Amino acid sequence: MEKIIIMTFLFVFFVSVIIFVLTVKLMKAEVENRSLKNYIRLAINEINRARYGIFQTRFDLKNDKCNLYKSLNNLFESITDRDLVINEYREREKENYNLKEEFIAALTHDLKVPIIAQDKTYALFLEDKFGKLNEIQKDVISKLKDSNTDLKEMVNSILETYKIENTGVQLKIEKEINVNEFLKNTLGGLKNVVESAGKKINYHPSIENIDADFDIFLIKRVINNLIINALNHSKTTDKIEVFLNRTGDTFSIDVVDFGDGIDEKEIEKIFNKYYSITNKSARISSGLGLYLSNKIVKKHKGVIEVESKKNEGSIFRVILPLKYKD
Repeated sequence: MEKIIIMTFLFVFFVSVIIFVLTVKLMKAEVENRSLKNYIRLAINEINRARYGIFQTRFDLKNDKCNLYKSLNNLFESITDRDLVINEYREREKENYNLKEEFIAALTHDLKVPIIAQDKTYALFLEDKFGKLNEIQKDVISKLKDSNTDLKEMVNSILETYKIENTGVQLKIEKEINVNEFLKNTLGGLKNVVESAGKKINYHPSIENIDADFDIFLIKRVINNLIINALNHSKTTDKIEVFLNRTGDTFSIDVVDFGDGIDEKEIEKIFNKYYSITNKSARISSGLGLYLSNKIVKKHKGVIEVESKKNEGSIFRVILPLKYKD
């Protein structure tokens, strides 16, 4: 009987020891598991911060269980070094860009004076101030004058672009301008340019009295750019149509040509700086007319819309608010 009691006691003791050892191991495993979770959670948190460009944290390698912290430290340092190099490159690129723009502006400013002088000289020739010219001579000088006018326009566009890039579009808003009279005067000022291209402008105001607030000089610049653009690309007819409409609190000016049209892929690019649509026209272009026009219209809180079909023509629609609110 004593033997059975001793054996029972030993069995219970042995089982108790096993249970105790297992309990200790489970508790230790739980602690290690919790520690591992914290280890991984900290790494995940810093990786998430890194997604937003925050790489300042450096892990304590004393608690690095699997060399994960060391690897992340190395990765963050590498990304930081790369960002420093990229930022330095961007600064140099910006500096080079500014130097290029300043050089172009200085060069075009110096070119402006002889171009204007040359323009006046051609005008004097055409007025027979230096003697009577025959028709062939007048035709040649007239074409030279037109080319010089294009060159002057290109120089002005470059100078205006440089000014806008450095100071932004500065508006001088005038209140309650009669848009119909403004357009008549603006289109009338383009008469010689349009006629020399063998074209004519048909103007269609849907309403006589539309008063609006805008910068006369800059919006005139926009209309001039759109008309010149239409002249360059209108091949199939001798006319350009201009429409004036009002819708609610806005008015729109449509410039319609019936020429080359614009490919769908190019429509997205035509307002980019220095972008020029390839065409058969001999007229020179800086590729800045539409870029400047878009900047000016946006500053007026308006938009320029384009509708075009290849080989059928284009509609450039300027939509502006009647009342300008700064």
